[in-house]
Amino acid sequence: MVYRQVVSANALSEVIAMPQIFRDKRVEVTIREVPEAASPPKIDIANIERMMDGSITQSLIGIVPSNGKPLDDYRGLI
Repeated sequence: MVYRQVVSANALSEVIAMPQIFRDKRVEVTIREVPEAASPPKIDIANIERMMDGSITQSLIGIVPSNGKPLDDYRGLI
């Protein structure tokens, strides 16, 4: 459902921030319902472990030593 109404921009200026070009003019206001967005899945340790199990990412864990060197140093070795 959509609701439209033509009103004075001056009447809306206290409610909606508008460019000065609309000052002292009539504007059309359109209102429509926005559907609820699906909530993103919750990521917890159990979900991460389930996604990692058997993944290529899991097979790469520990390959690059954590000795403080930046990754760019290792990229040059490939």
